[in-house]
Amino acid sequence: MTKMTRFFLIFHTGMLLVTGFGMGFILKWFFPEIQLKSYPLIPIFFYLLGLVFIYVFSHNSPNQPEKIVNTYMLMRMIKIFVSAVILFIYWIMDKAHIRNFAIIFVIFYVINLIWETYIYLRMEMYIKYKGDQKKPPRERID
Repeated sequence: MTKMTRFFLIFHTGMLLVTGFGMGFILKWFFPEIQLKSYPLIPIFFYLLGLVFIYVFSHNSPNQPEKIVNTYMLMRMIKIFVSAVILFIYWIMDKAHIRNFAIIFVIFYVINLIWETYIYLRMEMYIKYKGDQKKPPRERID
């Protein structure tokens, strides 16, 4: 496991623990009327999708930046589609609480989007840094 992948796994786990417990605390103390019994499913869903995101990116070749961009966009579309399916399934199963579930789900989605974009930018900077190290130094022409 590379150093970068290990960093992203630790960062991802930490972010979802803080976000999950923080949001749970806020819901319990400030908005008890929107608290859901199925709340733990939301952070678990985003944690698992984040692990897939990190796994897919760790197996991309840093020598093909256009493939990395395509993979990022593909992962975004998959996440949007799977999220819509989850919301639809929850709507079918529990129509009474779909509004609360959807609000919390969208908040998690936005937070997740922000940190995944951060991870993608860090990956791009790392790949560029490694690429610059492989280039020979420029010699000054007088």
